[in-house]
Amino acid sequence: MNRASINNRFALSRATITYTSGAGQARDCASPNPPLLPRILDNYRPPVPLGDPERLNDPEEGIEPGLLAAAEELERVYDFNELIDNSGNLDNNHPDYLFENALDDTDFGLPDVQEQDTGVLPRFDFAGSIEPEDPEEPEEPGCEPALIRNAYIDAFVQKTLYRATHQALTHQLKASRRTISSHPDITIDHINGMAQTITTVERRLGVNTGEIITTFTLCPVCKRRYSPEYIKETDDHHCLNDECDGVLFVYHRLASGVCRKVSKLTYPYASPIPWLRHIFSLPGMSELMQTWRSGDDDHGIKPPVSNEDWMRNLNHNKELGNITEGWGWRSTMAGLQRVQDPDTRNVIDESGPDPPIRFVSLPYGISFSLNTDWFHATKEGSYSVGACYLVINNLPRHMRFLRENISLSIVMPGPNEPNEYALDQMLDPLIDDILRLKQGVRMLVRRGDPPVYEEEVVYGELTQHIADLIARIKMGGGAGVKSEANFCLYCRSHLSNLSVLEGYMRQDFEPRDPQEDLNNVYRWKSRPTQQARRDLFNVTGNRFTSLHRLPGWHTSTSSPLDTMHLLYLGGMNWIVKQILVGPGMIVRREFGGPEPQDIFNDCLDHMWMPKNFQRLPPKPKLGQTRTSTKADQWKLTARVIFIPLYLAFRDGDTIQPILVPRGNRNSPGAKHQAYRAKLLHQQRQKYYASIGQANRCPRLEECFPSRNLQFHYRQVLRFCLATSILDKRNITPANILFATGLLETMCKDYITHNIPLSPNFHYMMHLEEFLLKTGSVYNTHVWAMERANGVLSRINHNGKGGGVLEGTLMRGWWRHMTLQNLIKSLQALPNRTPDDTSVLNDLLTALRGGNEHAQQRGTLMAFIAQCQTEYTQQHGIEKPIRLSSQSRLINLEKAGLYETVFEFCTAKWPNAGIFGPNVIGVHYLAPHGMVRNHSYVEFNGIRYGSHEHTSGKVRLFQAPEVEPDFPWAAWSENLGVNSWVFGALGETITIDVAQLSGTFALFIVPTSGLRYWVSVELDSIGLGYRLDNEDEDV
Repeated sequence: MNRASINNRFALSRATITYTSGAGQARDCASPNPPLLPRILDNYRPPVPLGDPERLNDPEEGIEPGLLAAAEELERVYDFNELIDNSGNLDNNHPDYLFENALDDTDFGLPDVQEQDTGVLPRFDFAGSIEPEDPEEPEEPGCEPALIRNAYIDAFVQKTLYRATHQALTHQLKASRRTISSHPDITIDHINGMAQTITTVERRLGVNTGEIITTFTLCPVCKRRYSPEYIKETDDHHCLNDECDGVLFVYHRLASGVCRKVSKLTYPYASPIPWLRHIFSLPGMSELMQTWRSGDDDHGIKPPVSNEDWMRNLNHNKELGNITEGWGWRSTMAGLQRVQDPDTRNVIDESGPDPPIRFVSLPYGISFSLNTDWFHATKEGSYSVGACYLVINNLPRHMRFLRENISLSIVMPGPNEPNEYALDQMLDPLIDDILRLKQGVRMLVRRGDPPVYEEEVVYGELTQHIADLIARIKMGGGAGVKSEANFCLYCRSHLSNLSVLEGYMRQDFEPRDPQEDLNNVYRWKSRPTQQARRDLFNVTGNRFTSLHRLPGWHTSTSSPLDTMHLLYLGGMNWIVKQILVGPGMIVRREFGGPEPQDIFNDCLDHMWMPKNFQRLPPKPKLGQTRTSTKADQWKLTARVIFIPLYLAFRDGDTIQPILVPRGNRNSPGAKHQAYRAKLLHQQRQKYYASIGQANRCPRLEECFPSRNLQFHYRQVLRFCLATSILDKRNITPANILFATGLLETMCKDYITHNIPLSPNFHYMMHLEEFLLKTGSVYNTHVWAMERANGVLSRINHNGKGGGVLEGTLMRGWWRHMTLQNLIKSLQALPNRTPDDTSVLNDLLTALRGGNEHAQQRGTLMAFIAQCQTEYTQQHGIEKPIRLSSQSRLINLEKAGLYETVFEFCTAKWPNAGIFGPNVIGVHYLAPHGMVRNHSYVEFNGIRYGSHEHTSGKVRLFQAPEVEPDFPWAAWSENLGVNSWVFGALGETITIDVAQLSGTFALFIVPTSGLRYWVSVELDSIGLGYRLDNEDEDV
């Protein structure tokens, strides 16, 4: 594909933002103020001739690189403008290694467990030891006087919004009891019956989660599941499984003398059916689930659209964004049933309706995404808790992953991850309910305003499982990344293939047959012994899980790739640590020369970024440690690394095709190279032996990695360009094909130059198929689910295991939904008092989560009585532009803004008759008392500004007269990179809010003649400054 065919919509604006402080003094915030710049990066030095003898020696040791016994590498020139040209490499069968042996290395390029844990550690809350016994419940919950009810709500708000401890809440309830007891309308019976603990308060308010959550008992030994009804009725506390001596429960005697059964191990489960009932009872939600229907083909009952038909009608230049725009959305059939042939024992999916019906064409055909992840839930030790979430794909994408729209279905008890049997036991209730939804469940659906409730049949379908690679393998019954024959969930490639080109040649992959895998999992299930199952599993790589009970579910087609772990925690992490830092590519190349690592770090230290970016890219020295680096840091690294790497690699203004010395045999870099070469050689021996051509395997000395600077820089540039194109909310099929082809070329070149790669790089070869199926990476990534883990981990708990901690987390999550029900009941009170209105406002604040509301940019209750305008119908918000609720009048003349604002207004509304001093018109724009300063503005759900940035001005960067010839210049538009005159900004201008979008980083890049500002886009939306919205009103 020619570069000119790529959609050049990634260009960065030539604009910077300036904000005004509360005092009205202007200061730059999207670009540095030149007089206030820190010391300027200056690493320019004259180029050294290619043949300079100083390059042949290690500057520290003075030892020839030949001591490593590596084959001689010839200097070769690599063209940075030809990133998709891999000619001359395909005839070399020296590919890369991917380790499968548990040798001491980075877990196959997968992130450490601690790197996946993004949650803040919770405080301990020893609730069980301090709560006194409450009086008996009143006959009718909620019948207590309004004063008492409001005292309950105050305590509930303290817990929900301010995270008050149980001790503090108990004290508050006692204080409220003393205060209320003196009121003439409160009787002694009311006082004696008041709740004394927050648990009873929640039950009285109706916000307890008992109707939503079911607590199952698990055998602590074999993990068999038992229903709460069985535990309640049985007197036998032994597990029913043969040869299991597990004890299910014990008896505890309460202070009242009553004996109560206490299960030794439990786990909580929340059914999706009551969750859907709740969602459909909320205002506007049923309408929002229909907003994806945009064409005539989306209305009425329609047949499924096959992948082949979709591809034939595909417009390669039309952007895909939502999951509803990929081929998978309209391909699912309704009414599928999974049946087994009694003769052949093969399992097939049969369509019920004849002719077949497209599932999403049903009026209420709800598509779910399932996410599974494990995280650390306690401060001490490694107590790992598993969580299963459901999200509704029918919702607009920006609402789909909000906390209030996510169902926490299962919390799996720790301290360790469950085995296969335990996992299936815990998943079975969820699968049972999804199977019920596939047949249809009657629910009341709210529509319109004023609301009209009608009973409708709601159908549910589990469309995909979005998770990291290990969770996808575990939930889908895969063999794992160490399996030689079945390491890949999607094709038949062998693990040793990753050491040669065959592991990355997409056109030659043999995809897994979903039907064959399905038959294999049921064959595995029918085996009578564990040994027989293991033997079959080692051959097929397929194991039965509860998900295989769902008609239409296939692990290889229903488990899309997650780019957060794949591209960033997997790919970028590996390139920095294992390809650049580990082998010593960023080391001093000549005696007395600068230290490239210091240049790299210095560039990052002086990079300017918006203050809301809390985590900066890791520096090279971190690549040699086990320091936890988060996914957003690696993502930011992928956006900008080509600039500091250019400064570290260059001689003069260019990167020369020189070879970095391999180093002393005992140096860390040389040891890393030798270790990798040995592993690569082992994998190649295995590959060539498997094809009967052992004599073709290269020698060990021919497996050492390339040291060519130009080669390594071009590879990094390829990766940055590919991720910059792929990681967009909207992407054309043409760009998908180009970017995935770029990744394939990158992997082949790495292998050709003896650079070992992790399995993540092979999985990148499967990105194209899933992006075309699901629309874009933003429909399958797990960033939002990682945030959900963070919310869950911050819920107070007492640290007790055995399912107690897990139950507390589940109740804390679902209290959000019950809070919405309480708000609706208070809003329905016929004669609300001012006190009722006050506590109602407190509850609304608690629902929005306080400060978290500003970060989350909206909650369900913020969408009440909307769906009225065309924009709302498409995106689920009332207006595309929303100003902050707080503002103040400013003096434009004092701030030096009057002329600028006046010119903007007259140009924006030329027929409005706006006039100022010495101008005749209809509407006078006064310098003071008419223009308000807002703390922030939201456009299309994205917030710009904060309490630190209280108004916005724009000054343009200045383009240089002669564009510098940087190595990324040919791809600058796609990378979102622009070069500017250093320290120069234009005059202040005024623009529409609709024209401002995105953030960027700013670097100082010195050259032999000049210094430049170089800006890099950081957002995944599109243009940073758009001039195509001139007709939109502010």
